[in-house]
Amino acid sequence: MVAPCFEVETDRDQAAHSQPSRVELRVVGPDAACLSPADLHRLFRGRSLTPARRSRILNGGRVLAACRTRVVGLAAYERSDEELRVHEFGIDATAPCPADEIATALLDALEMACLAGGGRRLVLLPRAASASGLLRARGFVPIAEDSAGSWFEKRFAS
Repeated sequence: MVAPCFEVETDRDQAAHSQPSRVELRVVGPDAACLSPADLHRLFRGRSLTPARRSRILNGGRVLAACRTRVVGLAAYERSDEELRVHEFGIDATAPCPADEIATALLDALEMACLAGGGRRLVLLPRAASASGLLRARGFVPIAEDSAGSWFEKRFAS
């Protein structure tokens, strides 16, 4: 006889059942040519994307968020030892999906990517830490501040 197995749903699980996300995610590497200059301009509207920043985005790991067929979010990262460093985080302000939904989906994917790769620390550099309220609610803490803004981290138990 097998003992019954019970699932315990967290608040996040229950919220996920009540409103399915319209955001689809893809994790891509430098070999994927899936961002046009128009996509980058829309995701980083009002921010200067120098050729060096553009190159860093396109030559590293990326999590892309799409709503319907349109790219609406991007998190560009680099892996270093036991940490994942997110150096760019862009969200399309004109997206058909709510910005918080896009940011939440990207952060969920980054946390999973960090843990799946054996990482124990997820760091968001100042350009990537645009939604400090959302970050704090998810367990991120500021670790440093400079003229560009705050650095945030989230540590995971080993």
